[in-house]
Amino acid sequence: MLTVMVVETNDWHRDHLQNLVDWGRLGYELIGVYSDGLTALENIFRYWPDLVITNNNLPKMSGLAIIDHAQVHGLSSDFVIVEETGEFEIAQAAMRLGVQEYLIKPVDENELTRVLNKYMERRRALNGQEINEHFLQTRRLLRDSFMDIFTAIDAAQDFSIDALNKKYHFVFREGIFQCAVTVINGLPREEEAVFLPAVVENVRARFDPVCHEMIPYVQGPGRMTLVFNYDKGGIARERLPELEDIIKEHLHKRNCEGAKYSIGFGLPEDDVSKLKWALETAERAVRCGILREQNKQYFYEQLKFDSLTSVDILTQTLMSDLIASTEAMDFDKFEKTVRSAFSPISSRTDPAVIMDICWAAVETMSNVCKNFDENILSAQDCKNILDNLSSATSLKDLVSSLLNQAKQIFDRCLKEREYTRPVRDAKAFIEKNCTQVLTLERVAEHVHLNASYFSTVFKKETGKNFLEYLTDCRIEEAKRLLRESTMNISQICAAVGYTDSKHFSRIFTKSVGIKPSIYRSLHG
Repeated sequence: MLTVMVVETNDWHRDHLQNLVDWGRLGYELIGVYSDGLTALENIFRYWPDLVITNNNLPKMSGLAIIDHAQVHGLSSDFVIVEETGEFEIAQAAMRLGVQEYLIKPVDENELTRVLNKYMERRRALNGQEINEHFLQTRRLLRDSFMDIFTAIDAAQDFSIDALNKKYHFVFREGIFQCAVTVINGLPREEEAVFLPAVVENVRARFDPVCHEMIPYVQGPGRMTLVFNYDKGGIARERLPELEDIIKEHLHKRNCEGAKYSIGFGLPEDDVSKLKWALETAERAVRCGILREQNKQYFYEQLKFDSLTSVDILTQTLMSDLIASTEAMDFDKFEKTVRSAFSPISSRTDPAVIMDICWAAVETMSNVCKNFDENILSAQDCKNILDNLSSATSLKDLVSSLLNQAKQIFDRCLKEREYTRPVRDAKAFIEKNCTQVLTLERVAEHVHLNASYFSTVFKKETGKNFLEYLTDCRIEEAKRLLRESTMNISQICAAVGYTDSKHFSRIFTKSVGIKPSIYRSLHG
């Protein structure tokens, strides 16, 4: 059965259309009747109807604007225009948008039946739901690809509207560019994979109709970044606080009211080249939840900070202590240095300061780790640590989390230092060639040891046998491809050295705890 919506501002004509035919007998379900354009468009984005019958002269948003907006955002709903008279300009504009039916009020039962039968046949031939899914999936992949790059630590900042629209099929226009970051802590385990994707659907329905472009990006169980592009002076700006209403509504509806959230809105910029700064200010704003209060949203432009800066804290002496303690693998001294760095922080401090302290500590560890094994702390690992730290609910929680991460990294470095040269070389060789056909004998030959003796030494020093270590390396590469590529699961399976996708999925699930497809939805 196909779904249909009716949008008509006149009460009599709206009731007339609603009751004119037996919708079910004709194979349709009437899922919504609306009197203004904006409400209609919100529900079009929410429910993806197969057919929309609309008047053009509507409050808040015209029927033609509804059609244009829906098509720009990739929905394949069909539209029928209903007007008082056959106005040439409206009919011509509708034709340019691909509208094939233009009806005159009052609509005749036979005429409406003819139109419904026509679209029924068309949808049966094209399978409309698959069309919608294809559009939306392609659009989602393009946007996730951009957001992967945009949110990276070393992301480029020379954005232009034309280049972004061409490469990612965006519909950015001149206007305001603004970012928001949402962090949620304490979700029940069963909600971690589904909570924010459910929120995204409501966010799309609320903001797609009033924005030129709105890009949601779920980065993990409790973290979401949003990019908004809207008209200066438009109603989108007024609606931004509704993001908190959506979060609270979902927490209540899904019995997650014990979770804590923080929402940060960056500065509204009128130039797309400042998009990275818009994101940075959103990151600062969301971290106000760590220093001030949880379960609130913060607008960076409304925040006031004290005079404390990163320069005041990250002095040459403190940086020297960080580096010296890390190079010596002296965790006690490292901890003392980190705690002294955070000691001057207050609730009125600019969150950029705590971000800079965290980054200094993580970057110092990363530089030192390269002397042991460059894979201990990659650039992506550094970003993940910083993102995870933003999930802290207090400064005490953040410092504790940072030090726990550091302790694990120190322990890994110390363990790496204990490995003999052949085992270090073998690990590096396996990590570099894990996607190829690799045998114990080949690795043993590479490090000039007997295979049996190498197997014993490798297990003794690493705690894993050769096959277990190879599997771990392949799974790590698979995780990277799931995050960073558009390859499907079968392609990734082959790319990391497996020939059976079901076998690969079982191994991945056993190792990571979730299926590859779910991992991608959380991190892609």
